[in-house]
Amino acid sequence: MKNVFFMRHGDTEATEKGYFAGWSDVPLSERGRRKVKKAAGLLEEKRFRRIFSSPMARALETANLLIPPGEPLEVNPALKERSFGEWEGKSWEVLEREESIKVAEWKENPLAFTPPGGESFGSVLERVSGFWEHMAFLEDGDYLVVAHAGVLRCILVYITGVSFESTFRWLLDPAAVLHVRDDHLFPQVVALWNVEAG
Repeated sequence: MKNVFFMRHGDTEATEKGYFAGWSDVPLSERGRRKVKKAAGLLEEKRFRRIFSSPMARALETANLLIPPGEPLEVNPALKERSFGEWEGKSWEVLEREESIKVAEWKENPLAFTPPGGESFGSVLERVSGFWEHMAFLEDGDYLVVAHAGVLRCILVYITGVSFESTFRWLLDPAAVLHVRDDHLFPQVVALWNVEAG
C-alpha cells in the first residue's frame, strides 16, 4: 500500500495579499515558514521513500523545512502551479473590475478557461495526472509531494472524479496536507489537515 502526503507550500506575500502568483517565483513569508514548521508535526513520524517537489521557490523552501539536511529531494516540473500569464500579480477584485467578461468566462467553465498568456486548469490536470500515474509504479510505502493548491485540486479531481468546481468547497490553506492512500485497487482520500500559524 502507498500513502502519499501532498502538502501545499506555506504562505507567501501573494497568499497574504490575495494576488495570483502562478509561475512567479515568490518566497515564503515568515508566517509561511511558521505554518510549515507546525504542519511538519503531522509528518514527523513518517519515513518517506521519496520526496517530490515543484521547482518553484516557495515549494522548494517548504520541502527543505520538512526534510532532514542531506535528504534527497526530487524536483518535478509537472508539480508547478498553474501559469496565470498576464493575470499574475493581480487580485481577484482587480480582475473582476478590469476583466469582468473574462472572469465570467472563467466562472462558466473553470477547467477549460485560459487566462491571457497562461494555461487552463485542464492543462494542469493533464500533467498532474501523468505524475500520479507515475506514482502507481513506485514501491509501497510513504511518499511526500510538496506542490501548490492548483496541483492538489487536480489530484482531487483525478482520483475522486469530482468536478473541478467542487474542489473549491475543500479548504486548502497554505501548508495544508492531503493524505491519499492507494491500495492498488483505487486511491482514497484519507484526510485533509489545515493548520494555523503559531
